[in-house]
This record gives sequence, C-alpha cells and structure tokens, in this order.
Amino acid sequence: MSGGLPPLRNRHVAVVFIVVMYALMGALLSALSAAVLSPASAWGWAAAVVGGCFGAAFGMWRIRRTPEGERADEDNAS
Repeated sequence: MSGGLPPLRNRHVAVVFIVVMYALMGALLSALSAAVLSPASAWGWAAAVVGGCFGAAFGMWRIRRTPEGERADEDNAS
C-alpha cells in the first residue's frame, strides 16, 4: 500500500468525496459571507445553497481538468 485512505482508492468514491467536500466548502464560505453582510437568516440559507452548487460544479470541473495519468488507479496505471 503506497498511502492514501483505503476507501478513497475506489475511483467513484473518491470523485464523490471530492465533489461533496468542494460543495460543503462553497456552502460554508458563502453562508459565512452572507451572514456578515446581512443578518437575515434567509439570505444565509440561500447563499449556502448557491455556494454548495457552485462548489460542486467547481469540484467536477477540477476532476475533469486533471490529467488522466494523475486520475488513473494503481491497478490501471502504466
């Protein structure tokens, strides 16, 4: 074993993990910035939803932009 989290060795699980982490970070950052700018909680929830969507889209974009050699599983890498 050459490092890494064992559950994330599966390519599909790793993709879901990356997208979910970007979505959570986007939601957190946008909700915090909305809370600073406006005390209304409705704006915070709306910003969290929009930030989560943008974060997930950014995560998918980053996965697609990563070269195939870096995305390859150890079993398939040559």
